[in-house]
Amino acid sequence: MGIVVGLVLAVLVAAIPVGAEATDVATTAKSGEIPQGHIHHYPTAQGHIHHTQKPNVGHKPHHIRPVPPVVVIPQPIYFVAPQRCVVPGYWNYAWVPQSYVTNEWVPGYYNYDAVWIEPHYEPRAYTWGYYQPYWVPERYC
Repeated sequence: MGIVVGLVLAVLVAAIPVGAEATDVATTAKSGEIPQGHIHHYPTAQGHIHHTQKPNVGHKPHHIRPVPPVVVIPQPIYFVAPQRCVVPGYWNYAWVPQSYVTNEWVPGYYNYDAVWIEPHYEPRAYTWGYYQPYWVPERYC
């Protein structure tokens, strides 16, 4: 059980990003176990580690190794609202027709009935145009 807890703690410590600081949570580990209910909040003392036992000043037995305290640093949790379907804005083009009328000189000619048509001016319409760019703003689906 102690090996499993040690491996879990090693994975948690390895996942802590560089530069993370302990802000308000400290706990104590004793002989590789994490005691229940020993998480203390210290909002004003950053980096404070709480020990539940006083260190032994005398000689320590050789079979007990000192265990460094375990500091639990909470990771931020980000909640992202689901995005609505958005069609981004884009440029589109519309045809803008133009036209004008002018009087054109028509020389004399014979029509289909073999009747002579005198030369004269007659009105003629000309059409042209261009593409006008316009912006279509983004919209929700």
